[in-house]
Amino acid sequence: MVQRRVSERGATLLMVTFISAFLLIPVIGTCIDGAMLYLVKARLSSAVDAAALSTARSLNVGQSVKDQETNAKFIGNEYFAANFPPGLMKTTVVGGQDISNSINIDEVQIHKRVVTVSVSVVVPLYFMPILGFKNSTVSATGQATRRDANIMLVLDRSNSMNINNSCSALVASAQNFASQFVDGRDQLGLVTFHFTANVDFKPQLTFKSANPSLNSTIGTLVCTGDTNTVDGLYNGYDQIVNTIKQPGALNVIVLFTDGQANSFTGIFERKDASDTRYDSHNTSQLVPMGASNCSAATITGVFGDASNETASDIYGLNQTGYTGGIAPSTPIGISQTMDWSYITAPGCSFYQNNDVSRVREDIKGLPTTDIHGNSTVDSGYLPLDYFTSGNYQGWIRPDMPRDARWAAMNAADSMALKIRNDKVYSTIIYTIGQQGHEPMLIDQDFMERMANDPRASNYDSTRPSGRFILATNDAEVSQAFQQVASQILRLSR
Repeated sequence: MVQRRVSERGATLLMVTFISAFLLIPVIGTCIDGAMLYLVKARLSSAVDAAALSTARSLNVGQSVKDQETNAKFIGNEYFAANFPPGLMKTTVVGGQDISNSINIDEVQIHKRVVTVSVSVVVPLYFMPILGFKNSTVSATGQATRRDANIMLVLDRSNSMNINNSCSALVASAQNFASQFVDGRDQLGLVTFHFTANVDFKPQLTFKSANPSLNSTIGTLVCTGDTNTVDGLYNGYDQIVNTIKQPGALNVIVLFTDGQANSFTGIFERKDASDTRYDSHNTSQLVPMGASNCSAATITGVFGDASNETASDIYGLNQTGYTGGIAPSTPIGISQTMDWSYITAPGCSFYQNNDVSRVREDIKGLPTTDIHGNSTVDSGYLPLDYFTSGNYQGWIRPDMPRDARWAAMNAADSMALKIRNDKVYSTIIYTIGQQGHEPMLIDQDFMERMANDPRASNYDSTRPSGRFILATNDAEVSQAFQQVASQILRLSR
């Protein structure tokens, strides 16, 4: 048996302590310095991400492409400095705190620019110098994409917009919206609608610098007439498909209205036989009604609800009341006024008597499609009333104002469905509805359906999804346009 002396046991303890210190100090130091490097990496990653995103979003600042990129890099540099201040954790940015030269903007494909921000910083070490390592370099890269945007503003300029001078407020909101996009990269155009729709400003890259510019054109807007929403949507979509023609870009329609759709353009067949329907003036009374004396077999024009609704809910429109038509479908420019006029229709009661309410005496019923082929019945939205007997059994009644309105809404709903089902252009629709000008409330589900808002009763997650924003006054209209602009700019990244 070997016995150790006390002096030998002390030497062993000293040796173990020395070896432990030699091994543990570097391990502890490595952990501490490693944690420091991890924190710096996390802050740096957040900073370059913020710089990339802010640069991409800021590519809408400036008149020329060169100015846009210079301004965007400046803003990106500011965001980096805000998220990674000079001397943070005693680090030093390689190349200096101004990282503008580290921000690269490349057009990787047509209508699409990619912003890449790559930054390295030198991090001082506190324990590793024992092993000869005085500092370490940490790098991070952030990337964001900016797609060019093609935007069609589709604005309701019906007569109700004159209440409380909301027409002027709409002009200011639309002009502010347009100012947030870029000449030379984005394309903006304008369609306005009332009885009919008109392309008032064809989409173009020089929407700011053109003479007249988009904003100066918006400034001439005059509010008048009814609400032919489907014609507005059709014209906005037609400009995206047949004028802009850019499937790879971000294609958007922004539709504003202050009420329900209440008119549409169609081809109406002459009433050639007698039947029973509601009287043109005593609209609650059913009366025998003979054949029309119209000289033409069909009439093309705008038909609408001409009743003075007083209901406070969405579907409270009276079963009986006035319907009106047929107005010319000729587009009316943004600064022109128009009240109900009459299409030339020799022999027709509504034309001969200069009385729009008598149109029900001249036509068989409402067509199942509008002039653009949109269904007035098959969108699965609002049910219509049909003649249940007589010579026109199965025809949509033209003598009930709710059918005029609901057919117009169904046609707009059908047009919106057609737009989002087009996978080539993948157009996103945003809708803004202003409440309070008309007794009938905005039909929020209708507006959500047109936008394919996730709240809509027919939401389809496989199709482009927009959003409906409800505004109750002019200030909220301005905010709604701002929200839509912000969402488009986010999508363009």
